[in-house]
Amino acid sequence: MKTKNQMRFSALLLAAALLCTACGGGTVKATTMHLSRTAGTVGVLNEQGKDVSLQENLSLYSGYQVGTQSGSFAWIDLDQVKLAKMDEDSEVEISKDGRDLEILLQSGGLFFNVTEPLEEDETMEIRTSTMVVGIRGTCGWVEIGPDFARVGLLEGEVECRAVQAAEADSVFIQAGMMATLPNGADVFQIDMLTAEDIPDFIWGESDELLETVLADAEASGAQTPGSEEGDGGEEEVYFDPEEGLELPEIPQDGIERTVVEANDAAELSALFSGGNLSNTEIYLNDGTYNMDYFSLHGYENLSIIGTGKTRLVVDSSEEEILVATECDNLLVYGLVMGHDVPKDVACSAGVFIIYSSENVRLVGCDIFGCGLVGISGYGSDMTVRNTVIRDCSLSGVEWRGGGNVRFENCAFSGNTGRTLFDIANSGSSEPVTTEFTLENCIFQSNGNSEKCDFSDGEDSVTWNENGSLESGNGWQ
Repeated sequence: MKTKNQMRFSALLLAAALLCTACGGGTVKATTMHLSRTAGTVGVLNEQGKDVSLQENLSLYSGYQVGTQSGSFAWIDLDQVKLAKMDEDSEVEISKDGRDLEILLQSGGLFFNVTEPLEEDETMEIRTSTMVVGIRGTCGWVEIGPDFARVGLLEGEVECRAVQAAEADSVFIQAGMMATLPNGADVFQIDMLTAEDIPDFIWGESDELLETVLADAEASGAQTPGSEEGDGGEEEVYFDPEEGLELPEIPQDGIERTVVEANDAAELSALFSGGNLSNTEIYLNDGTYNMDYFSLHGYENLSIIGTGKTRLVVDSSEEEILVATECDNLLVYGLVMGHDVPKDVACSAGVFIIYSSENVRLVGCDIFGCGLVGISGYGSDMTVRNTVIRDCSLSGVEWRGGGNVRFENCAFSGNTGRTLFDIANSGSSEPVTTEFTLENCIFQSNGNSEKCDFSDGEDSVTWNENGSLESGNGWQ
C-alpha cells in the first residue's frame, strides 16, 4: 500500500472532515449516476457487457461496470450527494433498484463520500465477495487485498458484516478505525488507523487542500481524537501498554497446596491431563507456553503462578487460551495470555473464560488480542487486580448469568467493537443479578462506541465505579 508517512494522523482526521465537506453536493436528490471524471485508461461496460464509449459526464445505469488500469482513476457521481473514487487497477459494478444503491467492488479500492445522510427509505451498500459495508452518511474507503477485504473510516460510522455471517453478527466502526476481514473468516479485526494505513489514492483527491489543512492544524495545535479542548492537542496518557502494570505480591489464603513446576508446554499439558489438580500450586517460568488450548474442570484451590513474563498462547485464532469450569478458589497470577497470530488475522475465540466458579482471582495478568473477548464469565464470582485487557476485537469483558465481579487497578486499552462491557443475565433458569465494581481503573484509547451495554436492562446490573481515568475512548 502506498502511503505518505510524513503526515500526522491527528491532523489527517481534521483534514478529512474538511475534505468531506469540500467534496460537494447540493440538497437536490436526483436519480442519476455519472462518470464525472477519469484519469488514464478507464473502461465502461453496460448491463449486457458491451463497451460504452467514454464521454464527458457519462451517464451510468444499473448493471454498468467500470474498470481502471494501472496509473488510472475514475470518479463516479451517485445521486449528486454520493461521490466514489476508484483506485488504479480497480473494478466496480453498480446496481440500483429504486432508492437502494449497491456498489460491488470486484478488485482494487474505492473511496466513498456521502455528503448527506441517507433518508430512512434509502440504502447504500459497498460489497466485496466477502463483506458488506452499510453506509448512511460518511467518508472512507473499501479495499481488497491479496488475502483480505478492508474498510477504513475518516468520518461518521459504518456497519460491516461478513457475507458468510448472520446479519446479527455485524459490527460498527467509527471515524479513525479500520475493519479487516481475512479471506475465509467471518470475524473482523478492528484497529485504530495510522497515517501509514491511508491509501495514496485518497490523498490524491486534493493534495493542495490537504497540505493546507495539515499545515494550519500543525500551526494551531489541532486536537487529536479524544483529547480535551484547550489542552494544546496533547492527549493525556495514563497507561503505557508496553510497560504494563506493576506486578503485585502473590496473594496468600493460608491453604496448603502441593507445589509443582512446569518448565515448558509439554510439562504443563501433562499436568492438566494427568489427574486432579485440586490443592495444587503450579509455578511457570519466563517464556512461552504454546498449547492447543488450556482447559481446567472441577478443581478447587488451584493456583497457576507465572512471573509476569510467562506467556500462555495458542497459535490458532479459533481456540480459547484458558477455560475454567467449576473451579472454585482459582488463582491465575502473572500470566500474559493471548493469540500468537499475525495482526491481520481475525479471532473467533476469546482469551480467559470461566463457568460456574466462585472466588476466581486474576492478578497481575496481561490479556491481549486478537482475542474476540478478553474476559468472559458465566454465573461466576471473580476479582481482577493489576491486570491489563487490551486490543480485543469485540469486547473487553462479556458476562452472563449473574455473579459478583470486581476490577481493581486494571487498565483497558486499545479494545474495539461496539461495547467494552457486554453484560446480560439471559440464559439463567431463574432471575439473577450481576454486581460489577470498578476501583481505580484506566480506560484509554478504546475504540468501543459504548462503554457498557446492559442487554437485560440496567435494573439487572448493579454498577459501582470509583476513581476511573478515561482518555481517547470511542464513547467519550
